[in-house]
Amino acid sequence: MTDITLSHEPLDLPLASSWRISRGSRTLAENVLVRISWVDPAGREWAGLGEASPYAYYGELRGTVTACLDEFASLLGDDPFAIDAILDRIEARVRHNTGAKAAVDMALHDLWGKILGRPVWQAWGLDASQGPVTSYSIGIDTPEAMANRARALEEAGWPLIKLKVGTADDIRCVSAVREAAPSVRLIIDANGAWTPREAVAKLHQLAQFGIEFCEQPCAAADIAGLRFIRERSDVALIADESCATEKDIAGLVGAVDGVNIKLMKCGGLRRARRLIEVARANHLLVMCGCLIESSLAISAAAQLLPLLDYADLDGNLLLASDPFTGVTADQGKLVLGNGHGLGVTPAARQAHP
Repeated sequence: MTDITLSHEPLDLPLASSWRISRGSRTLAENVLVRISWVDPAGREWAGLGEASPYAYYGELRGTVTACLDEFASLLGDDPFAIDAILDRIEARVRHNTGAKAAVDMALHDLWGKILGRPVWQAWGLDASQGPVTSYSIGIDTPEAMANRARALEEAGWPLIKLKVGTADDIRCVSAVREAAPSVRLIIDANGAWTPREAVAKLHQLAQFGIEFCEQPCAAADIAGLRFIRERSDVALIADESCATEKDIAGLVGAVDGVNIKLMKCGGLRRARRLIEVARANHLLVMCGCLIESSLAISAAAQLLPLLDYADLDGNLLLASDPFTGVTADQGKLVLGNGHGLGVTPAARQAHP
C-alpha cells in the first residue's frame, strides 16, 4: 500500500459581523484546512478533509498548527484504517496543540468513511435522526442589539438561543432578550468572566428569565469556585474552559451539572467520544460546542449528535461566507445527510474532494 500523505493550507473565515465575548472580539478566524490522501491497491485516490480553528486562549495560532501538521505528516503510515495507531503516534510526538490534532483526526475519519462508503455516524452505528437542536449564539452587544437579534431568531423559528454575558450590562441584556423573544429557550455563557460571588449574585437575578443553564461562570482553573456557585444557585452549570479532555472529569464531579466538549479542545472525534463516555459514567450532561469554524469542522462535530444532550454547533452560521456545505440547520434541528465520511463538499462544487 502507498503511504498516507498530508497537505495543508490557510483557511480564512471572515465573520458576518464582529463577534464579542467577555475576553475580546474578532472579525476573522484564521483557520487551517487539512487534506489527507491515500491511493488504494487498485490505484484509486481517496482524500479526507479536516479543519483546525486555532485559538490563542488554548495556546494555538495558525503558525503553531502548521508546524505541528508538518511534524505529523511523517507519522501517518500506510493504513488509513489504523486511526487509533496513527493518533497514538501523534499524541506521543507533540503535547497539547489539540486544534492541529483535531484537524488530522477529522480528516482520517472523513477518509475512513469515504473508503467504507458510509457516513461516519452510520459507520459508528448511530441513529442520525436522534440528537438535540443546536443553539444560536448572540455575542455581547448593547441590550437593544441583542434583543433585536433574538427577536429575529424567534420569528425565524429558532428554539434555543445562547447569550454571551460577562459585562456590567448582563441583567439588562438578558432582560431585553427575554422581553423581545418570550418563547425561546435561553442559555448563557460567561466565558469565565465572573468571580464566584459575582456569579451567585448574577445568577440569582437572571434565574427569573428562565435560564436553562450557565456555561463557565468563573475562571477555568477555579474548580472550587464552580462548586461554590453550584451549591448556592438554582441555575445548572456547564463547564467549558474547565474541561478539555476526559482527564478533567473527575475533578468536576459535584462542581458542575455537565460539560461542554469541543473538538478543538480535546483533539478530535476519538477523544470526544472518550470524553462523552467518561462524562456519562459520572452522570454528567454532555454538550458539544465549537469555535468559529466552517461547515467542515461543524459537520465533524455533528457526527456526535445522537450522543449529546445539548449542541452549540453554530460557528458556521456566523460566517460571511462558508467555503463548505455539510450538516444543515432547520430551525435549530441539525440534519446529517448520507454523504460519505463527514458528508462535506466544497461550496463551489458539489463533488467529493
